[in-house]
Amino acid sequence: MATLLAITVFLPLIGALALVLAPGLDRGAARKIALGVTLTTFGACLALLAGFEPAVTSPQFAAISEAAGGRTLYGWGWLSRPDVRFALGLDGISIWLFVLTGLLMITAVLSSWESIKERAPLYYAFLLALETGLLGLFGALDVVLFYIFFEFTLIPLFFLIGLWGGPERQRASVYFFLYTLAGSLLTLLGVISLVIVHMQYSPNHVLTFSIPELTHGLATLPWPEWYKVDSWASPQVLIFLLLLAGFAVKVPLFPFHTWLPLAHVEAPTAGSIVLAGVLLKVGSYGLIRFNMAMTPLGASALFPLLATMCVVGIIYGALAALAQTDMKRLVAYSSVSHMGFIVLGMLAMNDAGLNGSIIQMVNHGLTTGALFACVGVLYDRYHTREMNAIGGVWNRFPLLAFFFIFSSMGAAALPGLNGFVGEFPILAGMFAESWKTASLATLGMILGAFYLLLMIRRVIFGPLVEPVAHGEHGDDHGHGHADVPPMGWYEIAGLTPLAVLILYIGIFPEPFFARIRPAAEVVTQIGRQEREVGEKALAATVPPAAPALTMRTTEPR
Repeated sequence: MATLLAITVFLPLIGALALVLAPGLDRGAARKIALGVTLTTFGACLALLAGFEPAVTSPQFAAISEAAGGRTLYGWGWLSRPDVRFALGLDGISIWLFVLTGLLMITAVLSSWESIKERAPLYYAFLLALETGLLGLFGALDVVLFYIFFEFTLIPLFFLIGLWGGPERQRASVYFFLYTLAGSLLTLLGVISLVIVHMQYSPNHVLTFSIPELTHGLATLPWPEWYKVDSWASPQVLIFLLLLAGFAVKVPLFPFHTWLPLAHVEAPTAGSIVLAGVLLKVGSYGLIRFNMAMTPLGASALFPLLATMCVVGIIYGALAALAQTDMKRLVAYSSVSHMGFIVLGMLAMNDAGLNGSIIQMVNHGLTTGALFACVGVLYDRYHTREMNAIGGVWNRFPLLAFFFIFSSMGAAALPGLNGFVGEFPILAGMFAESWKTASLATLGMILGAFYLLLMIRRVIFGPLVEPVAHGEHGDDHGHGHADVPPMGWYEIAGLTPLAVLILYIGIFPEPFFARIRPAAEVVTQIGRQEREVGEKALAATVPPAAPALTMRTTEPR
């Protein structure tokens, strides 16, 4: 299975190289090859999912060997000095994101079936290369390997936005690249700091880059003995901030979100699907894997600041979405709001909050990916995303209207659909930690339902309104658009599995939670232990009360 995992990660990259190097490929052949590669990769993802053991907390499908001192080495040797290893494996936190990546890439290819007409082989090559970067990132068990895949994902998406995006594609791609690169360099410093701290203070002084070994080793180090745990000079707080710099931009957390709306609007439909559906989860996945699992005292010390950022992002993203007339921009701002919920669940540092946060990453990928695909269907036919220019879509595309409504209800956390089984545990977990924070976050859910219902009312229902060729509105009978094609098989095939999963997770969430829960409990247990140790150390630093002063009297001689 370790070999299958490695093949699954690199199969899309092999397909990308074939598309670039094969001479004379036309658009039809390129898209068929891309679809075949993504379907094969997703089949391999399902095979790994079928072999995944829900009760096992350690990484699965990893090559394992023993080293001196009883150390468990994952993967194959890559560099000997330092000992950087090519280590891949999956646990309950990463398995569903791994499968989600494989699924959404199929939707991304199908959404590009007719819209990409220029340089199609190169386009699909970048899309497949991006898939390898994301699969490798979620499967990496070595921090150096994680960082390589983390940075590699910037390159394909930079070109996808910059070459096939909208009118301001170059500015959007540069913003995206600079924002994420600047933050990720600080994250690299944080990762190096974790490795050095572990080597310096672990009993055997072992230099390791293994994520499982660092997670276990850092949890047993006497962090609170070095500095006062309530001080911003605490090493955990400082390292936490370095790690946060890159991951907060990727999420993105308010106020590091400013690159996202422009990148979404200018990206091609497939770029928006992958960007919102998977790439934003890179930030939240990094927060769980490094910030929450390796520096939980930092999360505890900075809880008021981080919770405020999340709540402001939830409400601000919802209000900004409410003010939009561009459908794509509305969905982009909704991502700012929903990702705030995901990070808020992590900050609760209890089982309900973290389980809800992880399943909500999958839920957001499904609903937002489907919404961007629906907007792309309309844009391919009308070349506009303005809600003021389109109306009554139900009369022209009843099946598209169904997918649009269904995805919106999932995003609005309607009970019975997937969004509810993610956001409800998040709020329950946060209520246990801070009822005031959870109450404010609930306002974001109300606003989220409002802007999604408003978009549905304006675009889906009412009389048919279509823009004519010169940019004005058609009449209520849609004159001038009699030749608008219906939904193609490729668009239906891309949206159907997402809709099925939106319903299935909402009704039967337990198979998903069963695989998430054991790995999530490891993280929450580390957080609880570190917090207890930190509280004891803090109590020990409080000086004892000074004895009462008494007047000393002497008898006169």
